[in-house]
Amino acid sequence: MKGLSLLLQSIFILFIALACTETDGPEPDETAAVDGYATGKVTNTDGSPLAGVKIVIDNTMIHASYSLGNSDEKGNYKIQLPKVGTFMASAHITKQYNGKEYEFDLHPDVYEAFSIDGAVRNFQWKLTGKRPVEAQGYYGVTIEVNKAILSGIYDSENIEFTLVPVGNLIDGSKGKTLKMKHGQPFTNDYGKLVDIPLGRYKMTAYYKGEAGEGPLKLRKHFSEDAYEDEIIIDFEPSTMWGNNIAFISYTE
Repeated sequence: MKGLSLLLQSIFILFIALACTETDGPEPDETAAVDGYATGKVTNTDGSPLAGVKIVIDNTMIHASYSLGNSDEKGNYKIQLPKVGTFMASAHITKQYNGKEYEFDLHPDVYEAFSIDGAVRNFQWKLTGKRPVEAQGYYGVTIEVNKAILSGIYDSENIEFTLVPVGNLIDGSKGKTLKMKHGQPFTNDYGKLVDIPLGRYKMTAYYKGEAGEGPLKLRKHFSEDAYEDEIIIDFEPSTMWGNNIAFISYTE
């Protein structure tokens, strides 16, 4: 009887161990790649799902070969891949703002090619921040700063520009006042205020440098308007010098 009791105890312990292994095991990996598909989730600037975003799967082995799809109401997408190739995924969103249409590239969580085995690529809309190193630049928009012909200021890196939001930003969020100087000489950002969240702004400028100190006057660079103490900045979706950009001039 003692041997039978020990046998029953061993069977019971084994049963419990097996039951625990099955219950406590890992849940199915919902983010795993699906063979033959590009999948992922697209989110808004606040992290909520973003529907209707265009997803482009570029076949890097075949010229001008693309597979297209859109995110659904939950922000998810699933795009079947061709049988041959290596692929890069990108996501793009178009938004109307103050009567103009702007297009944005979304930020990928992984920026690298993948095979026909499939891959997960998630994307988020960002109003600011650096793009992946390979893509270069910023997600925010740019203001190019130009000196008026008669201005005596040549060290424009010593001008502080103040941008006060007028209304909400393009994603509907509330912006904040920005105080910015452009990049130093001999850098890529010289003469540019970069990585600004796209919105409408009231702009003023104050100079403190080699030529003295005091507030400056501004105007839109390609206009014939008079220089003013403050101007309203709107960004152009497309120009020959770049997209989502504004141009201003300064003078004493």
